[in-house]
Amino acid sequence: MSRYLFTICAESRGWQLYEGEEGRHWFARRDEAMETTGIMASRLHEFHGIPTAVVMDMAGHETVEVSRHG
Repeated sequence: MSRYLFTICAESRGWQLYEGEEGRHWFARRDEAMETTGIMASRLHEFHGIPTAVVMDMAGHETVEVSRHG
């Protein structure tokens, strides 16, 4: 089974959350983006058994995996 990917991207005035290919949410603060995305990823795995990962794309720097569930 493939892993469902949540990507947090740095934007000029905040942080954009992408679920797969779709931009879904925008956050003003990085900690808020990381906390909310982590909860979404863990709940998706916990309740539906779907393997997930959260990565952070820092615009021009290497993408870093923040968490993995399943």
